[in-house]
Amino acid sequence: MKQALLLFCFLLFAGKAQCQQPGYTLPHPENWGKEKISFPIGFAPSIPFKGMEEIRFTPRWGDIKSEDYWSYTFVWFIEGAPVINADSLKRYLTQYYTGLYFTNQKESPTGNRAFTQIQVTKIIAANGDMDTYETKINTINFLNKQPLVLNGSIHLRRYAAINQTALLIEISPQDYKHPVWVGMDGIVGGFKVGD
Repeated sequence: MKQALLLFCFLLFAGKAQCQQPGYTLPHPENWGKEKISFPIGFAPSIPFKGMEEIRFTPRWGDIKSEDYWSYTFVWFIEGAPVINADSLKRYLTQYYTGLYFTNQKESPTGNRAFTQIQVTKIIAANGDMDTYETKINTINFLNKQPLVLNGSIHLRRYAAINQTALLIEISPQDYKHPVWVGMDGIVGGFKVGD
């Protein structure tokens, strides 16, 4: 009986500890799509993180006639403090966008598997960021097999007290001055860790 009681107390305590692990809040604007994926990501398993990817899609993300087309924001909320710099981001984003294409299309229309080209540039850190980067992504759109050029903004934030890192990534084919960035910036600005 004592052993059963001890086991029950242990499981209760372990359950409470898990429930109390700090999480995060990523704003979800009305009419925006959302998706959540655990690492390792199925279409990019070589990205070496443990944690979660959570995505916010603009309301007309898949509509080629919309100014929202292919515009979205996502967070990689990951364990620890991995090395994040322009080189590692370039490598991870190449794996991500190449894998994203091939998970939706089985062969490249170019016949070349190395069709994703990424540029990453460190810029002045935005408010709340440890580091901020801009990226230019040249890849193939899995929706129509046509070339696709995307602009990106990457926000690196560390949370040493809970041993977590957040990469908040905004992506759009639109120029940085386009109004779609206001909505995506709002999601990044509203990101919170903990209660």
